[in-house]
Amino acid sequence: MRIYSLTIKNRLTAIAVAVGVVGIGVLFVFAGVALLAALTVAGAVLGTGFAAYRWLRGERTQFPRAHDPGLDPALEVRPRTQPIAPSRERTEDTDDTDGSTPTA
Repeated sequence: MRIYSLTIKNRLTAIAVAVGVVGIGVLFVFAGVALLAALTVAGAVLGTGFAAYRWLRGERTQFPRAHDPGLDPALEVRPRTQPIAPSRERTEDTDDTDGSTPTA
């Protein structure tokens, strides 16, 4: 496997390269923030446009609201057969954490 390295013996050149690399990083961050701001502005313009359209058309319908789904516990699906192993009952001689017997 090849390993690439950058060796700069001139101090001024090394500082210039470091400033350049940091500058490119700042440029990328600035471009990302600018894109997020542009998306925010575009969303605000679209939302305002839709609201103005609804206002001009006179549409006064309410937004959809959540309704009661009407769940009925009697309609819950239950197994027809009994489980193979009985359920573990809580007893006094077992510990709750790992099921081992307590020492006296």
